[in-house]
Amino acid sequence: MLKVAYTFDAGPNAVLIAPNRKSAGLLLQRLLFCFPPPADNELTSYVIGDKSILHEAGLQSMKDVEALPPPPESKVKYPSQKTPGEVSYFICTRLGSGPRVLADESLALLSPTTGLPK
Repeated sequence: MLKVAYTFDAGPNAVLIAPNRKSAGLLLQRLLFCFPPPADNELTSYVIGDKSILHEAGLQSMKDVEALPPPPESKVKYPSQKTPGEVSYFICTRLGSGPRVLADESLALLSPTTGLPK
């Protein structure tokens, strides 16, 4: 069973978080099945950021995306509706180390006196 957490940023963008690389690859396969890039797009310009997830998902080219089977969770036996171009692109990334206390205040992005960007 694929488990994914989600939230939204300050706008209409969904943020999906998978617990591990295998789940992230399965999630990307399902997303690309339902929301493939337009025919004139390259896969590497549609999935940006950490492209290593494409390899783990078994996706090297648009032919691989076109050959994706319907998700096993699909309740119907015929291919689901695909909507090419409905998503501009996917950004794949990994979680970082989180916030850190800087020993050198000159490295901070905000002014310590005003709180505004430097």
